Parts: sequence; structure tokens; C-alpha cells
Amino acid sequence: MVDAQLLPSSAADDAWHSWAPMDSLAPEFLTGDGVLGLSGDDNAHCFGAWCRMIQVDEGGVYRLAVSMRVTGVSDPGLHVTPHVLWRRGSQLDGQCAADTIESFRLEGDRLVGEAVFVAPMGCEEAEVRLLLRYAAGATVWFDEVTWTTGELPPARPVRLGTVRGCPTLPASAADHLAWYGRQIDRLITDEPDLILLPEFANTASMSAAAGADLLDRAEELPGAFCDMLAKRARQANCYMAAGVLERDGDIVYNSAVLVDRQGELVGVQRKVHPYWPEEPAGVVPGESFDTFRTDFGVVGFMICYDSWWPESARLLALKGAELVLFPNAGYEPLILPARAIDNNVYILTASLYSPAAVTNTLGETLARSTVDGVLSAQIDLESRPKCHPNAGGNLNPGPGGARWARNARSVRIYEEILACQSNVISGR
Repeated sequence: MVDAQLLPSSAADDAWHSWAPMDSLAPEFLTGDGVLGLSGDDNAHCFGAWCRMIQVDEGGVYRLAVSMRVTGVSDPGLHVTPHVLWRRGSQLDGQCAADTIESFRLEGDRLVGEAVFVAPMGCEEAEVRLLLRYAAGATVWFDEVTWTTGELPPARPVRLGTVRGCPTLPASAADHLAWYGRQIDRLITDEPDLILLPEFANTASMSAAAGADLLDRAEELPGAFCDMLAKRARQANCYMAAGVLERDGDIVYNSAVLVDRQGELVGVQRKVHPYWPEEPAGVVPGESFDTFRTDFGVVGFMICYDSWWPESARLLALKGAELVLFPNAGYEPLILPARAIDNNVYILTASLYSPAAVTNTLGETLARSTVDGVLSAQIDLESRPKCHPNAGGNLNPGPGGARWARNARSVRIYEEILACQSNVISGR
């Protein structure tokens, strides 16, 4: 069945059936005037769904849309999960891929969401499951469910440029402007959408100093280096990004800037985790990870030592980043595949001393350079494949790809992580 409204018109027929893995987990199954509902029934372990089978063609593109009324749910992304189980013959549930609607919007008193899926090869049927889980006090009414043929979104090709290296020591501010300006000019011939420069691009090869000298070397934003980026951005009709030493009054930050195609400063990201030698030199940590919307997608920065904390890339992905910009002085290459795979993001790397690189969502290196100079590559932000898709569909990626994959029913483990990070152990 294709192009069908499954609810409310079909609520009373025999096509829908209730399901739970075992009786002890079954929620209360509710029916109304052409609608279906679920209640947690005071069972904190509840896990069950209304289900319906639909004939599909392998490789076919389908759209699932749901409208529902939800009460007693603090975290809809965890507790209410309308999804599709792709059936292949007699395969068990755990052997079938699954896809889900990943986000909802509030329209009046209803949560509304939709998603487009591709039926896997060898798939004969799709089982729509309207699932409630781990919500003792919840009640959900599914007012409308539709299943129609869909269309995949068009490709979003993005041409990326990145730089490895820095001016020869010792170098002045003018030397940095000139050296990185030349690298940008080399990349412009490839007509990139975004160019990334390394960490400390405005000061990398100045003599090391602390205190007032560091303050003198840092620049207020937008300063001379941002002006150079803005000029090149307008010239090339290209976004520019770079790591810079930022001065804000009498405070110094290790920051990254993003400039749009018109040369306007889009935003500034301050390094949240300064490398230890930076702090005694006077660098102050930033306090948040922000994302920035461009005309090709959503990007965010992870600056050098930030990469050692999995929370950095995770929070960017949860905030919608599709491409993580990674300016750095040097890094551990083994980290990048994990960050990309965990969070279903591309990573663009510019470095002073480590390889410049482009990493895809499977953790594969699409391009890499270990010599000073420039590197170009093209990616498609609409194509973000996940590892092991057959086992879980989009229910089996990192948190940025699908928030629904979470199977912890509370925040207790995160509270314990915060407590452990305080470095204070309570007595027993």
C-alpha cells in the first residue's frame, strides 16, 4: 500500500495490531474515534507499539508523517518513537534495518514530524511501529499517520579547501597575512565553497612569549587578519574560516572565525579546552560550542585540543553540525575517525604541523596532505552514510545523526559523569 492515510481512517480495521517484546513491558493500548493511543500505565519499563505492515518495493522512496498528542513526557526524543522496521522474509526483528522520524515540531497542541526513507535491497514489507518506551506517566494519541511515495532531497555538493603549514620562524603579523593570503589564492582557483586555515593563523610563527607579549600579539575581532579573509571571501565568493589569537579587552582567547561569501563575520568560536601550556601563558577558555548556518549547511568548530574530548564533537552534532571545522597546531590522527563515526559528521582539518585532511562520516580519509601547502576535496552533505546501517538504519548512528538511538531511560549516567569530573570522591 502506497499513498495511504493510515490514521485516522484506518484505526478501526484489522490492519493495526499491538506489540510488546514481553507482557511485562506492554503499555496500555488505547483506541478512540479513528485514532490509536498508548499509555505508560505506571510501568517505568514500558516498551510497546501499534504496528501495521505495508507492501514496498526494494529501493523505493517513501515518506512517513505523524501527528500526535503527548502528555506526561519530559523527553519526546527518547520516549516516543514512530519508526519503520524493514522486513525481509522471515528475518527476526533484530536482523531488520530500522529508520525513524528524527525530529518534531510543535503545531498547537500536537507534535508533527515526517521523514523520507529508502527501502533496503531485498525488502518486501515495511512495518510502521508507533512506539512508546520507558515512560510510566505518559499518554500518546496518534491522530494522523500517512505513508506516501517520497522524493530524496537533491545532492548538496560542497567544495572544501584547507591549508597545512605556517610562515618560517620568526615571522611578523604582515608575514602571516602574506603567507596565508598566498595559500588562499592557490585554493581559489578550485572555486571552493569554504576554505579553512590552521589554529593561530595570525600568530603561529611569531616568537613565543607570555603575559603582555601574548596580549600584544592577539588582535581584536574583526582585525587585520579578518580583513584579509573578508577581502579574499568577496573575491572568491567563498566562506573563509581560520584559527586566530583573539584579544577582548585585556583577555586573550584561542578562537576561530567564520566569514561569509560577502566578507561579513558570521561568528567566533572560542576554544573550550586550551592545551595546558596555553593557560599559564594567559589564554582563557571559552564556555560553549556554537554552530553556524551557511548557504550549504551547518558547521561548527572544534579547535585543536578540543578534539581530545568526545563531548566537543558530540555537542556540535547534537546542535545540528554536519561539517566540523578542525583548525589545529597538531593532533592525534586516530581520533578523527571516531569523532566522525560517532557523530555522523564530516571533518575538515587544517593544521600547522600535522596532516591537512578531509574525513567522511564512515571515518574514511577522503584527502590528506603531510606537506606544507593546500588541499582540496568535494563532499556531499546530503550523503552522510553510517557504519553498520543494516543493523539499525538511522537508529544506529551517533547522537547528531539520530537522537532516537538513545536507550538510557534517564540522565543518571550523565550526572555521574559530572560528579566524577569534579575530582572529589565521596566517602563510603
